[in-house]
Amino acid sequence: MPIPTTNAGDAVEWLLSRGSLPLLYWLKKDVLDVPVDRETRNLEKFVGRIRICESQAKDGSWPGEFGRWRRVDDKTGRLVETLRNLFRLHDYGSGRAEVPIERGIAFLSSSQTREGDFRAASINEYTPGFHALTLEILCRYGLDADERVAKGFRWILRHRQKDGGWAIPCRTLSRRAAARHFRLDPSGKGKPAQADPAKPSAHFITGLALRALAESPLLRAGPECRTAAGLLAGRFFKEDKYEDRREASHWEELSYPFWSTNILSVLDAVSRMPPDQRPSKIEAALEWLIGRRNDSGCWEAKSGKATLDDHLWVTFAVLRVLKRFNALSL
Repeated sequence: MPIPTTNAGDAVEWLLSRGSLPLLYWLKKDVLDVPVDRETRNLEKFVGRIRICESQAKDGSWPGEFGRWRRVDDKTGRLVETLRNLFRLHDYGSGRAEVPIERGIAFLSSSQTREGDFRAASINEYTPGFHALTLEILCRYGLDADERVAKGFRWILRHRQKDGGWAIPCRTLSRRAAARHFRLDPSGKGKPAQADPAKPSAHFITGLALRALAESPLLRAGPECRTAAGLLAGRFFKEDKYEDRREASHWEELSYPFWSTNILSVLDAVSRMPPDQRPSKIEAALEWLIGRRNDSGCWEAKSGKATLDDHLWVTFAVLRVLKRFNALSL
């Protein structure tokens, strides 16, 4: 089945007329292939970027927004918010050499355990989603050859399910086994639950792991990345295997940044892989994505609280994916 193509000139015009400075920078750089020297200079003065940097704590973290979650401790909240802000600052044009980025990376790296995983939990359990997102952002900042990142990838490759994907370990246990694990360790400080590798993977977690692998220049061409991409391509529009984001409708929830797994986030990861390594069932997903354009020729973020800025960024993310697949005409 040939890859479908679409003319998206109206979407580009919309972004050029309504987009913020960071969005225009990435649009020109990754979609239009035009110089961005002026945008690069102006991004240093972008107010959103300055505000985030000014709100950083001395230890390199950012305050968490988890006060309403009594079971989540402050360190967890600060780790998650630090991760979010490092993604935001990357989108706002920040680079690794900047002091706030260096400090944020140092704080995020403090969550790495001796085993190699980046762990953000109020109890001592593996957090493979947070781990994968951390690897992704560290690679985006050019740290793919760093030993901390290499150790993190060794961990994630050791903790796959037999089907080639990933899952939250305690979800793979029977209810009795999970209850026994937490009953024997009421303090939450013992050894983390170990996954049953024979159980199926969760495409929610597998999608996040795929993004990390695809962000690594070395691993995006490897067999583990190819297997994970093929597994997800075979699950498009199907229910997940576990209760976290189980409904099949979650595949259609386009969003940016990619904090979950949906059609757009998977296609973005696959688009970074070498063409000969991409799964064969991807054309139908691209055709579906193209068909999701609204009457204005753009794409909408599927969230009850989505703003105009969310719709703009999702539209850009779709255009970038189509460009990488050579499915875009302007």
